[in-house]
Amino acid sequence: MKTNPYLKNLLKTYVLFMAMAAISCSSNNDESQVSEVDAESPTKPTGLTATNITQRSLDLTWEPATDNVKVKNYWLYQDNQFLVGSGKASYALEGLDPGRTYIYQIQANDAAGNASELSDPLEVSTMELLTAELQYDSGNLEVYLGALMDAVPGVSGNNYKVPTDNDLDQWGLIIHAILEDNIEEAVAQAVYLNYQVVEFADTESTPNQVYYILKEFSIRTNYWGTFVFSKTPKKQNLVLAAPHILHDQNTGYQAAYVFRQNVAKALFISGAHRCNREEPTECSGTTKACSSNYAPYRVSDVPHNIYSTFQRTTEIMYNELPSSVFVQLHGFSKEASDPYVIMSNGTNKTPAKDYVSLIKNALLEEDNTLTFKIPHLDANWTRYAAFDNTQGRFINGSPNPCSVEATGTTGRFVHIEQESSKLRASKAGWEKVSNALGKVF
Repeated sequence: MKTNPYLKNLLKTYVLFMAMAAISCSSNNDESQVSEVDAESPTKPTGLTATNITQRSLDLTWEPATDNVKVKNYWLYQDNQFLVGSGKASYALEGLDPGRTYIYQIQANDAAGNASELSDPLEVSTMELLTAELQYDSGNLEVYLGALMDAVPGVSGNNYKVPTDNDLDQWGLIIHAILEDNIEEAVAQAVYLNYQVVEFADTESTPNQVYYILKEFSIRTNYWGTFVFSKTPKKQNLVLAAPHILHDQNTGYQAAYVFRQNVAKALFISGAHRCNREEPTECSGTTKACSSNYAPYRVSDVPHNIYSTFQRTTEIMYNELPSSVFVQLHGFSKEASDPYVIMSNGTNKTPAKDYVSLIKNALLEEDNTLTFKIPHLDANWTRYAAFDNTQGRFINGSPNPCSVEATGTTGRFVHIEQESSKLRASKAGWEKVSNALGKVF
């Protein structure tokens, strides 16, 4: 069969035309896929601020810069020299020299390598080097501690600083030294955390008693609290704590009174309101203490945060003093159907030695009008039961005190929730608690 020459030429022309069209389209597509070069720099960072300034550390924050695509990171300059990069608009500096002035600037960068102008310089001076020497004071211990508690910051302000792992390791050195009666070493280690040790002679007690008070210097940077240790305790096994001295009204003063009357082994007093810092803790549990609705505990709520000096001190004393019992004094607003006292060992289990029941019986000897709920005896009671208290979880053997409730109990943790009028409101009530603990311990 012969092919028509006319049709054959027409087919060649059509194939050539389609090939040229394909080339043209391909060329156009390639041109459209070529991205424009990013030549625009991020905006100049503003609002550079320094907070939490200590002898050797400070925190820098600034307002985020903007970019036509995206800000990739920030470069931090110290004294006109590049220091470090940061992927967010903040940086925590450590290892600084005490009593020195530094100049800081921030520069924003994008992925294309464009850099912003340097921020306006910020001049910051670290705290002067503190003198590591034992301090001395005397008087009435209860009055002395009351003055410290009166200076504790309230519900707002973000004063409380969450201790770092390094901070807590350093804190551990101080506590170990105090428990080993190596006060010189405790003094030397405390200064690195802006803390000092005061040897306090209570000249109004008979006989006079001596205490070692671990407290922050007058210019506070941490707000971790005050810790008191008896040099010659009469109640070797009794460790008292007041974690919510502002929220649970009068519990701090009550704890100081009970501690002094009994000359207990140690006393922990919180250094800020439980709601002082806005960030939530990583640990489980919720509360209405800081808002109208249930919300996670705050990082400043020391019995609900494993990253605290309360927790670390508890852990060390629990391990080094195997007979110690930790009694926390709390307060609650009593509803009509509530008892006057809710006491718990932090679990719903009954320990071999039931300090909670012993304290209940001793309190009833002081005031037989008191009523009680005890979770390990009243199986259906769970309010204010302290199951999510991280110190209680640790003492009761939880594998992860931050998030796992204890399944057993040692009996060495006692959580006392008190309504106000019977026990918390005045020294008459404090005396009942003091006498009861004195009988048990």
